[in-house]
Amino acid sequence: MNRLIALFAFAVPVSVFSPGVHAQYTGPGATSAVTTVAEARSQRDDQPVVLRGALIAKIGHERYRFKDATGEIDVEIDDKDLPAHQAVSATTVVELHGEVDTDRFKPTDIDVEHVSIVGPR
Repeated sequence: MNRLIALFAFAVPVSVFSPGVHAQYTGPGATSAVTTVAEARSQRDDQPVVLRGALIAKIGHERYRFKDATGEIDVEIDDKDLPAHQAVSATTVVELHGEVDTDRFKPTDIDVEHVSIVGPR
């Protein structure tokens, strides 16, 4: 029985013990993250992105307009992925981690998985 408990302990995903950690493979064949809105607009679906700028407007349920020095793009952020207990305004500098979301019938946007507050703009 002790073996079963030991095996179970090692089978638990690391994310259970370290929420908010986003590891990424960086070895051969890895794709580096896009870092500007201008670059993101021309990428393939699911391309990783790390964008720094501001959420300048709320345009719908869990949808925002994001702006950096190169342009603007719509982003989708689940309410649970926004920083808890910290206000975010159009003057707050944020860093978004997510993926490009392309579709034949709508403009490219970003599916955000994590939002960090960097500071005031």
